[in-house]
This record gives sequence, structure tokens and C-alpha cells, in this order.
Amino acid sequence: MLDEDKGQVAASSDAQKAQPVPEPAVDEKAEKSAAKPEEKPADIKALQQELEKQTELSKHHLDQWKRTAAGLENYRRRAEKEREELLRFGDAVLITKLLPVLDDFERAFQTVPATLSDFTWIEGVALIERKLRLLLEQQGLREVDALGKPFDPKFHQAVLQEESTAYPDGYIVAVLQKGYTLHDRVLRPAMVKVARNEQGGKTVGSAEAEGNAPATDKEKEDESRTE
Repeated sequence: MLDEDKGQVAASSDAQKAQPVPEPAVDEKAEKSAAKPEEKPADIKALQQELEKQTELSKHHLDQWKRTAAGLENYRRRAEKEREELLRFGDAVLITKLLPVLDDFERAFQTVPATLSDFTWIEGVALIERKLRLLLEQQGLREVDALGKPFDPKFHQAVLQEESTAYPDGYIVAVLQKGYTLHDRVLRPAMVKVARNEQGGKTVGSAEAEGNAPATDKEKEDESRTE
């Protein structure tokens, strides 16, 4: 019995030795505070200045971006307009060089004797002229309407004046060379002869203005004596 008691006491002492000894508890807050250094208070004024600086810089960049975008849009519109102008008036030089050919055809037909007007070769030449004119009209060529119209320096070029009672003063009485426009642009102004309608050495416009002027005192006295 004594031997068994001694064996139990020895086993219990060995078990106590085998168990780990608990370490003393450490305060976590104290450890964290010891690990991290104390933070300094932020400089609010410096942060506000930096924020304002970055805000101004962002506004500057946004303004530059808007200017660049507007410049690109203007360039795109200008390039598109130039492309359209090139398509519409790219043949202007060639058409201008062909206008004297139309003039030659017209002068040739004006000098053809009436006895030859029914010849087949005359009709063939007239057909060529009509095809050429139709081709140019398809490209936007139009004849300037001048005869019997008031003189307009945008479309007409006056080379002569003629006294005439058949037309009012400043109206076109004859077309010496036809004018043409390409789309909405004058390709060649019409060379014209302008009427000069005078009455008593004064033009029609000045005579009408004088007729509408009020009578003078002397004229009024003459009229009262006549009555």
C-alpha cells in the first residue's frame, strides 16, 4: 500500500511539471500605445491651401480641355466646309476655260446664213453645243439673266451706255457677252450695254425727283396771277 501511494504522488508531481506555466497578462492598449509614436496634429491651414491650389489647377486643366475641344470642333467644321467647297467648285477653273467655247458656238450660229441652217452638219454642230451646255449645267452652271433687267454690279459689267427711250435709265438694253454663275458664285459677269434715258439734259430719276419737289414762292405767285 505504501508503494502505491508513493507512485501516485510521484505521477502527480510529474504531471504538474509537464503543464506550461501561464505567462502574466499584458495590457494590449498599453502595448499598442508603446509601439506607435504619438501623432502630431495636422496643419489645417496648409491642407486648405493645398486643396485650393489643386482646385485651381483642375479648373485650369478643364479650361484648357474645353479650349482644345472647341478648337478641334472648329477645325472639323472648317475642314468639312472646305471639302464641300472643293466638291462644288473644284471644276470652276476648267468650266471657266470652257466658257469661250460656248461663246464661239453662239457667235458661229449667229453668222450661219439662213440657207444653210437646215443642213445636217449644222444640226450636228448644234447638237454638240447643246450637249456641252447640258453637261456644264449639270455641274451647276447657270446663265446670268441680264437683258431688260436693272444693272447690278454683282452680276453685270457695264462697258457701254446708250441713250434709249425704250428702257428706263440704268436698265440693260443689250448683252455683249453672256455671264455665268456656278452654284451661288459668279463665275463670269455679263458684259452689258446700259440705257441712259435723259429728258431735258437730266436723267429720268432726277426729273422725277424735281417734279415731286415743292413749288417755290415765285412759282406760287405766278400761279395766283394766272388764276
